[in-house]
Amino acid sequence: MTTKMTNRFLLLIFTSLLFIACENPTHTEPPYEGPPKDNIISVEQAQEMYDAYSERRSGIIQKYEDSVLPSPEKFTPTRYAEYDLKTIKQYIAYIEHEAKEANVDINTLRFYLSNYPNSDKFPNGDVVKYPRRNSFFVVPTMSYKGENVGFSIEDIDGKYTAVPLKGRNSNEERTQDNDQTDSTGQMNEAGFFMSNNATVGETTSLILNDGTITPPPGNNPFDHGN
Repeated sequence: MTTKMTNRFLLLIFTSLLFIACENPTHTEPPYEGPPKDNIISVEQAQEMYDAYSERRSGIIQKYEDSVLPSPEKFTPTRYAEYDLKTIKQYIAYIEHEAKEANVDINTLRFYLSNYPNSDKFPNGDVVKYPRRNSFFVVPTMSYKGENVGFSIEDIDGKYTAVPLKGRNSNEERTQDNDQTDSTGQMNEAGFFMSNNATVGETTSLILNDGTITPPPGNNPFDHGN
């Protein structure tokens, strides 16, 4: 192979690699912008808030649970829940992907305080991991009619649609609610965690829960015997 042919061959390889690199750009982390403004609190403030909950809430929860279901051991209220960082990143990537498919922007992540039922299983057969314990779940929100509302994704007439969540309707209200999907793919109304439209297909939940809640057992740096 002559020098001229070799140079042409190397140029062809370089051009091909450059084309591939442009087609498959390397995904990088967002640029570091420092801590979120006005959202970071001091350790001292966190301790004060933790102690206030101990004094004003956890004792009431314990007293109530012990009164409705007496047991030799006192009920110990939940003090925190945690997820590993990989799960949080995966969750954010998941809801961003689903929102993009439904042509909607996520405004916030809303944390709902909740409580596991006093049961071994949910009505759908899923195991109740922490019976009677208080917890929380996370719902992404979007803008809808001038409000910031939680939403799920539903397949409506074959179209990926962002559906606002709201309180449960009566059967009569659900029958009367015949709002159609608008041009952006957002439906006007939907029952909270349930559909109220006969044309609705599969529902995709965006709600995060089932982390690890404590106690028991756990190593809690804020707990000093409160």
